[in-house]
Amino acid sequence: MTSSKPGDDPARTEILHDVDYPLDVPDAPGREGGSGGAGDTATTAFPAAGPTDYSQFAESGGYDMSAPLPFGDQPATIEPATRDTIGRRGTIDLGLFVLRVTVGILLAMRGLQKLFGMFGGPGIDGFTQTLTDSGFDHARILAIAGGAVELVAGVMLVVGLATPVAAAGLLGLVGLGIAVRLTGTDPVPVLSDTTRGLEPSILYAAAMVALLFSGPGRWSADRKWGWSHRPRFSGVVWLVIVAVIAALAWYFLNGTNPLSSTADSAPVTAG
Repeated sequence: MTSSKPGDDPARTEILHDVDYPLDVPDAPGREGGSGGAGDTATTAFPAAGPTDYSQFAESGGYDMSAPLPFGDQPATIEPATRDTIGRRGTIDLGLFVLRVTVGILLAMRGLQKLFGMFGGPGIDGFTQTLTDSGFDHARILAIAGGAVELVAGVMLVVGLATPVAAAGLLGLVGLGIAVRLTGTDPVPVLSDTTRGLEPSILYAAAMVALLFSGPGRWSADRKWGWSHRPRFSGVVWLVIVAVIAALAWYFLNGTNPLSSTADSAPVTAG
């Protein structure tokens, strides 16, 4: 219900609250049906309800009816952030990038050594002979497959493409290399200044495990995949798959027990 005084700006109105009791409003003198006439009586009737135009009120600086009210139906739940939204992680992505590129390049170079004899490597023939001396059957096929996996997976690691697969494959090769060293005839030092010890293989294996369970980071081709920053079960799954494949390859193509302490096995020393 609205009322206005004579002379007021038509755009300004005064809002009156409705009441729940009768309001006697006598007719003002001089009005039609006012004092002295037949309609000189008090009334309790309110104006008929109808649509109210609030446009002038909004234009006069009042409450903007077009804006949503500060109350009403509010969402009961909060939408979670999408997986694509990755928060800042400091320099972790830089560290993972350096680790990937360094290890990937070194292992890719080792693959070139085995396949093509580059960087002073043995080539296919030399690597085949090494596997034959280690007791492997079908040594040439294994030499080609091992060099190819080392080269391709190393490049994939540098790019950050399918990182769990590449890291797991390289970890399997490193594990087989450690087993070959343990079954050799020469003593195997963990640390040594004169001969090659196990420390490079151990460092490679630790780097592969770290990438399996940390992901390659955002500076990689895998940045849009969940495993780039949240590997979850992908690391465990590929670790188990590669461990089974490497164990079966060793069992059927070599057959020796690298953990047995026989007279022919090479002892592991600390230096």
